Amino acid sequence: MSALEALPPAAFFLFLEAAVGGTILLLLVQARGDVTRGFTLFTGWLFWTCAVLALGLRLAFPPSADWRLDPTDAFWYGAERALTMAFTGLLLLYLVALQRGAANAASVLQPAVQLTGLGGLWAAAVLHSGPQLSGLGAPLAVVAGAVSLGSALAGLSLGHWYLVAPTLSVRPLLQLTFTCLGAIGLQILLLPVLLLTGDGAAPARVLIEQQSLFFAVRMLFGLAVPFAVMVAVWRTARIRSLDSATGLLYVAATLILVGEISARSLYFLTGIAT
Repeated sequence: MSALEALPPAAFFLFLEAAVGGTILLLLVQARGDVTRGFTLFTGWLFWTCAVLALGLRLAFPPSADWRLDPTDAFWYGAERALTMAFTGLLLLYLVALQRGAANAASVLQPAVQLTGLGGLWAAAVLHSGPQLSGLGAPLAVVAGAVSLGSALAGLSLGHWYLVAPTLSVRPLLQLTFTCLGAIGLQILLLPVLLLTGDGAAPARVLIEQQSLFFAVRMLFGLAVPFAVMVAVWRTARIRSLDSATGLLYVAATLILVGEISARSLYFLTGIAT
């Protein structure tokens, strides 16, 4: 696959990861009652927009026609479409219910939104999975990336919300930061496993020989530096230095975004999940 051909599916995964990962964590924080309804609505509409963009990209640039020849791929593609559309529709209903003050209806919709989103993301990753970890390499990498990107974006939005509600508890920001740290840590631990599994030539050698720049960006700016920055976010949030934490979250979210773009581009260029 050429770089131009890899761009649409990579962008699709980027938007879907942001939408699903961010929404799952946003709704968990909302359910605990630690954030305002205004924050949930504002951030939720942003993630819903990401979901709509992902759907639009998938409709405009569907996967290769080869999936039609394989019943298994056809099943996963059908599951991806159905679950992603259901996620987008249910998230819309959730946000409308929350906006109209129907808290009970929103709480009923919450698990359905989260499960359909996770299911759609998993199905999309399985559809494009390779031999790494017996086919689980790409789905695990995508889900971990969704959690890291979604928590960083939700945390960045929350950091701005403290300007509107300065007495808001710092606990949700700490929870999102800790979740992001855990997701990046999992990606770091998963990377060598992914590079040591697969068919044919060792994935690490292929990446170094063919895509050394993308691979270096993925490892350094997509994993190592964001982890260090998120540690700093956690430390500043603990002492309620929220302006500093928000500034650091800008850096972390940007780097994680760059890392996910590199990872998905590498996958569609080489077939190797990172």
